[in-house]
Amino acid sequence: MANNILTHQMIAREAAKMLEELAPFTANINKGRQDEFGTDVQGFKKGDTVKIKIPTAGKVFDGAQFAAGGSAADVIEESVNLSLDTQKHIALQFGTKEKMLDITDFKERILMPQMRTLASVVEADLISKAVLGVPNTVSMNTAGTNPSNALALARAKMNQYLAPAGDRSTLITSTANVALSGEIFRLYNPTQASSKAYLDGYVATAFGQDLYEHQSISTHTKGTAVTVTVAAASQTGDTIKMAAGTAGTLVKGEIITIAGVNAVHPLTGQDTGVLQQFVVTETVTVATTATDVKIYPSINTTAPNKTVSAGPANGAAVTSVSVDGVQNLAFHKDAFTAAFAPLPVIASCEGYTARLPSGISVRVMTFGDGNNDLERTRIDVLYGFQTVRGLHAVRIPQVTS
Repeated sequence: MANNILTHQMIAREAAKMLEELAPFTANINKGRQDEFGTDVQGFKKGDTVKIKIPTAGKVFDGAQFAAGGSAADVIEESVNLSLDTQKHIALQFGTKEKMLDITDFKERILMPQMRTLASVVEADLISKAVLGVPNTVSMNTAGTNPSNALALARAKMNQYLAPAGDRSTLITSTANVALSGEIFRLYNPTQASSKAYLDGYVATAFGQDLYEHQSISTHTKGTAVTVTVAAASQTGDTIKMAAGTAGTLVKGEIITIAGVNAVHPLTGQDTGVLQQFVVTETVTVATTATDVKIYPSINTTAPNKTVSAGPANGAAVTSVSVDGVQNLAFHKDAFTAAFAPLPVIASCEGYTARLPSGISVRVMTFGDGNNDLERTRIDVLYGFQTVRGLHAVRIPQVTS
């Protein structure tokens, strides 16, 4: 029997739940607590800024003097400002007979296909932004005999930078999943099944990571600069002067190493003996003269926030270690943060904005076309995104030959 009271509230709540279930990357990153949102839906629009809380990382000080003579960090959550810079929506047009469907039929026939499309586009956007902020990379060769080594290496990288052991996820392509399928039963421990196994694309849990097969994983192409070197000695910070033997680009998201600049233990500062990987944070054309290149993490050679073993020497070789192609992604929940803001229902329209406890907000809004006996309905999301701890994530480029 048809349900004659299909409401915007029902549709919005179902749409929000679908978005979460169909978007494993969105579901598994920090969406914090948007204090400005309050308990009621407020009027946010594209371009607004919200503050979102993130867990703090501890700091260790030397000596007996409290906080080494400085100020201790407050035991409160840090916060970052996010610009609500992206609004996406699905546009629907249907008549009275569709509104007469019961909620189950409406979900299956109308809502699910639309939300699957919206989730895919939102996921692709967020993943592409995330990849560009991650400096760590290990390789997965789908033609190899043991592709699970890449998952183990990704786990080791996250451990190296002290990413917490829980709340780790990995997005892999279908072809990567095929390459892993022969080993998946050996890797998977059914007694430790993830509580998020209901999410779309869930494959298994292995190496402390929930694996999701995903169709919206980002690709990347490195720049064209050749024979890049450091242009001056003793540089520190997040901007380094470089020069190129042949002018070309270093693109945003390109991963580089610098000769003689090794990674260190995040707390002790001990040299690991392995070159630190940096990611270029802004695309730049590197010429034969000194050019500023922005990188993450920044170069800091002194405690307590030491990031590398030593600063680069003048003329030190800069090597791109980026691999073109698909970038599978392993990450801890707090590597990234997003804010989904509740949009208001515009005057003269009917609608409802649903907010899930996880932080996802979806607005459903309808306006009529009386001449043609139609209703036009839009399903909107408004969000912002930021990489918070890029070192707590690892790119796994997919080499196919």
